[in-house]
Amino acid sequence: MPRIEEHIDIEARQADVFRFCHNAANRPDWDEQVMHVELLTPAPIRSGTLLRVDGKTRGSVFSWDGEYVHYQFPQGSKLRVIDTAFASPFAPGSEITWEFSSVSAGTRFSWVWNYRSRGIIARVLDSLGGRASANRAIKNSLNNLKDIIESGRRIG
Repeated sequence: MPRIEEHIDIEARQADVFRFCHNAANRPDWDEQVMHVELLTPAPIRSGTLLRVDGKTRGSVFSWDGEYVHYQFPQGSKLRVIDTAFASPFAPGSEITWEFSSVSAGTRFSWVWNYRSRGIIARVLDSLGGRASANRAIKNSLNNLKDIIESGRRIG
């Protein structure tokens, strides 16, 4: 299973970064691959919470559903993809892990994306630049997040 891992240090308290990232209304403001997030189970987010994400990548727009299989405030969470639209380049079973740890400058946010390509065409596209594109999008999203939090702007 392909894996992308990125980290960023954010000058803010770990609990504040964790809360901001897990507020579904905030995600489209910083994650360039996300257009909308809808909780399918009642708030608050916890292990077992289901959500639907309207995403975009490489010119495609698609939805996918996920379940939080791990949620531990303020250390981290793991979201497993349980269903995807046909246009999705990744398949069910893909996982996003977010880890938050204290560092001298504030919080280190680590994002790990273990994904399954959806079919042979997606595997070929992944090797022809899709993975690099996803990696850039995650880096850009983390930089967006850092800018929003460190500027003091609070969205949502």
